[in-house]
Amino acid sequence: MIVRFLAVPDAPSLRARYGSALSAADAEALAGAADAQLLAVDGDVPAAARTLLLGAGVTIAAAGGTTLLGTSRAALERAHRRAAGADASFVAALLNAFARAASPAPYLRLRDRVIDLRDEARVIGIVNVTPDSFYERVDGAVAAVAQARAMAADGAGLIDVGGQSYAASNPRVPADEERARVVPAVRAIVAAGIRVPLSVDTYTARVADAALEAGAQLVNDCSGLADPALPEVVAKHGAALVVMHVKGRLNVREPEKYVYTDALAEIVDFLYERTERAVAGGVARDAIVVDPGLEFGKEPQTDLEILERFGELRALGYPILFASSRKSFIGRIFERPASELLVPSLATAAIGIAAGARLVRVHDVAETVQLAQMLAAVAAAGNSRPAPVV
Repeated sequence: MIVRFLAVPDAPSLRARYGSALSAADAEALAGAADAQLLAVDGDVPAAARTLLLGAGVTIAAAGGTTLLGTSRAALERAHRRAAGADASFVAALLNAFARAASPAPYLRLRDRVIDLRDEARVIGIVNVTPDSFYERVDGAVAAVAQARAMAADGAGLIDVGGQSYAASNPRVPADEERARVVPAVRAIVAAGIRVPLSVDTYTARVADAALEAGAQLVNDCSGLADPALPEVVAKHGAALVVMHVKGRLNVREPEKYVYTDALAEIVDFLYERTERAVAGGVARDAIVVDPGLEFGKEPQTDLEILERFGELRALGYPILFASSRKSFIGRIFERPASELLVPSLATAAIGIAAGARLVRVHDVAETVQLAQMLAAVAAAGNSRPAPVV
């Protein structure tokens, strides 16, 4: 007897493969039973909800202060149909988390634009207008325009302009100096007619406000909202916001603080709290991106754990930004300089995209665009097989 594993368990794919030989109802039932996931809930599951979930076929196990649930969508739907009141709300929350984990966020709104993230990861090209960036920096607005134009031609979906290095070896730049670097570059790129949305890599509300006024549409904040005024500024302009996890302080290396009991749990909790803070400040939910902050307050082993468990970030329900391009944690693994890290950077990007990242911030745009297109082509081929003649 030969038993095979089907790698396309969703209902449309099953129907495409087996055609009328498989009924639509059976395809839905099989898909619901096949998409099992593990969910984690802080604390205990309410007693009545536990009984409903167990009766629907959900596996429940305690793990310290966390409750783990092994379940399929179909099992949660069965429990939800039988639930009422607070139990129905609890099971609905599980269903919503399951749905978010099952598929990445479909789009991102940036002021008057909407970026479609359903089929292919979008590549963000890095333009550093600072003399102390660790890799590929440009000097002034004219050079920034030339690099942005080249990246747009290579297929970049966004351009990220930064005027501050966050490396521990570099000093913090005053906001006025950062603004003097960033704003002319943003204004020049817009004036050059480069039709790619612009992001500004800053954590200060003053710099963000000036850059958004100059034409930027997204703020890439590497501090996790260290400036409490930033959400209000982003909301005022109707712009988008990247909320990144960081442990410790920017521009300061404090390895004794980079200790995690459960790195992904801590990162998800941090990002949940900070995104709720952003929403409270007026930022639209469909204009928020999350970033686990590879290397920011992490040692290489933690960065590798994030790569291994990257898909867990999908339960937050926001588009995920992946940023590992030529970073020093890769260099520390290979003992090579940033100039020799293209291949491992692409490998990590592939891991991130496969796990659900739909925005990838890189120095090497052309290569990463090809990578994203190849992964998208493989996914599309799996979803568009013609139904067999039966």
